Amino acid sequence: MTQLDLDTTTLATAASELRDATSSLAEVSGGLLATAATPGASGDAGLSAALQGLAAAWRTSHEAVVDELGSLGAGLSRAAEVFEGAEHGTVQDLAALLGGFRSADHA
Repeated sequence: MTQLDLDTTTLATAASELRDATSSLAEVSGGLLATAATPGASGDAGLSAALQGLAAAWRTSHEAVVDELGSLGAGLSRAAEVFEGAEHGTVQDLAALLGGFRSADHA
């Protein structure tokens, strides 16, 4: 029989910290680069154009990273909830949770 030894508090803490990091990253938008890309801020038209291109490219990557981190945080949170519930449940509850037999099936 396989035995899982998981620290659900660590999972929940990691999920919370990842949500916080995701929120922080979401607030840092391509706007910072876009602001730096203005000719007045950069002082050079070539640099301004390069920064504008970087800001546009970063925007897509930034959104993808924020989305992925959000999904990972949600997954960690759900894993903590599931394993915490399983830890406090009966063998039949765990089997039902994992899609196995139900106590009514074996009554």
